[in-house]
Amino acid sequence: MRATGDQDPDEPDGDLRRLLTVLVSAALEPSLAGVLLFDLPPEHLPAVSRTFAHLLGRSTGHPPGRPAPRTVLDSATVDEDLWIRLRVRRGPEGIGFTFGPGPLAEPDGGPRLVVVPDLARLSLPGQRAAVQLLGSDTAALEHSGIRHHWRPRARWLACCRSEDAALLSPHLLDRFALRLAAPDLRPHPGPDPLGPLPAAWATALAPQTPRPRVTLTDEAASAVLDLLDEQEGGGNRRALALARIARALSRLDGPADAARTPHGAPQDGPPVTPLPVTPAHVDHAARLIRLRTPHRPEARPEQAPDREPPEPPGAGRPLPRPEPPRGAEQEAGTGVPVHGPESAQPLGPAAAPGEPSPAANLPYPEDTAGPGHREATLRVPARRDAGARASRGPVIGVRRARDLWDPAPVRTAMEAAKYRAVRGGTEGPLVIVPADLRGYVRAPEPVRMLTVVLDHTCRGGWDWYPALEPFLRWAYVTRASVHVVEVGGGGEPDELRARAFTARSTRDPRIAAALARRPGRATPLAHGLDLAGQALRRALRHHSAGPVEAFLVVATDGRGNVPLAVSRSGRPGRGPVRRTGVDDAVAVAEHIRALGRSRLRSVVVDPGRPPYTRLPAALAEALGGGVVGRADEEDAPGAPDREVRHG
Repeated sequence: MRATGDQDPDEPDGDLRRLLTVLVSAALEPSLAGVLLFDLPPEHLPAVSRTFAHLLGRSTGHPPGRPAPRTVLDSATVDEDLWIRLRVRRGPEGIGFTFGPGPLAEPDGGPRLVVVPDLARLSLPGQRAAVQLLGSDTAALEHSGIRHHWRPRARWLACCRSEDAALLSPHLLDRFALRLAAPDLRPHPGPDPLGPLPAAWATALAPQTPRPRVTLTDEAASAVLDLLDEQEGGGNRRALALARIARALSRLDGPADAARTPHGAPQDGPPVTPLPVTPAHVDHAARLIRLRTPHRPEARPEQAPDREPPEPPGAGRPLPRPEPPRGAEQEAGTGVPVHGPESAQPLGPAAAPGEPSPAANLPYPEDTAGPGHREATLRVPARRDAGARASRGPVIGVRRARDLWDPAPVRTAMEAAKYRAVRGGTEGPLVIVPADLRGYVRAPEPVRMLTVVLDHTCRGGWDWYPALEPFLRWAYVTRASVHVVEVGGGGEPDELRARAFTARSTRDPRIAAALARRPGRATPLAHGLDLAGQALRRALRHHSAGPVEAFLVVATDGRGNVPLAVSRSGRPGRGPVRRTGVDDAVAVAEHIRALGRSRLRSVVVDPGRPPYTRLPAALAEALGGGVVGRADEEDAPGAPDREVRHG
């Protein structure tokens, strides 16, 4: 059968109808409160959010044309913006200030649309609010004398780049059940940017339409488990999300007689029959979010509730690692093979410029980002105190003052104004008692971080102190923390893996010992870059309390002879490694580059060892940074902000 309002997937508006189906399902099903759009062009977000707000307004019985209220969250959002709201009230004793529930507490009584333009840059309070509210049955607020209990009904519309999924906590990503890649979305101009709403869907969204009970059949439950049996690390939330999407689609395809029966009207016949969720609805839900697995059962034509675009190339497979430049490939291929894993298979080229990334067609692109995203948490990173307390970080709130170091004069005056009538009337100066004093709550101060990857096997007779000294001097002057990753050091208990440590400053004696360590035999360069990327992700994911500047310095000749899979498993395999270790290092460097170049700069220190002189340049190009060679040591910059030649 074919659902009402469906379009041929080959038509140009197929992506618009797919997105409209997702938004209608979210408005119809309260359990599908989170919608995550990957790679949506920012200029199209207002049209999508406006359509979603109108659908929510229609489903809650708002007057025609009146959308649901919207709240926008960004990197500057703090707790006070989410949970409380200051109100001015005029009473018999004059103007007073009171606090009421904030926008996320839903004081209006109806669902609200929460719009997040960039989920990767959402502040830590906003991320915690999403984890607390999405998928919760009840919520409670106790803040500034307010006690409020409600049932969360808000819908969240978030946008995120597919390569930024590694920056986010898996607990946050799991809250968004509806996921859709929209890199080529082009809304129509006019009142219906996503196309006209089918009449059957409009009837299903009407609040007076009865909502029949939906039952999940045993065949549908088995289909859900079969579709997700190859998904690793998803837990039970992905299976619940797929079943809930199928339930919403079953409501949209419900019987017409149930949709025409007004809510509360007497029924002459028997009660409405419960709607079953069939494997066809599960298959439709999987195709809606582009979920593909090797064991996905194909729906028969007579059971398919909808026609969807064909499976995009590369969907359901891991993201292919990028291929080094041709010169680097030829040089690496002619070297002496190093015995490593038994499955030395070609990894394939990366997507050509202008083509969409294969990860953009997956509902769970974080699965292709490696294990680094699993270490992302919702905690504020550790910090070092430096300077006076009044200069530590931005203001994020106000609390009762504990001392006089950082007072909040406006909030202190507001607190004293509440009791002005009982302390001396409205005449005379404002009386402030110690109980009225309020002080600022500040976020951890922004810090700087230097990450150094030391490849001991590239040294030989080369003295790398002159090349690394400018960066270490910058870390000493700016009081930056130093994260050191050692690759291929002698005397390691496990030579197939790199090791790392974090120093509070450059005066840590472990840094001097690392710089003087003798080389070993193996070079797990890919694992060393992976450890450096994990440290940078942990530091850069909190934009309101993270570092304002981070440097990544990699001292290597680019010859990685240990694949990343071997380093993670710790078990060497059989057969020649060839260029697998080099490809893994370049692939990890590409993921580090995706962290963003606004606050992260990368430099590769090239020892210039023949004959593979192009490998450091290929690694620097993957990192998006420059190259400092041995010939440049005499002109080494006095600080890392000096220009270096690019690879």
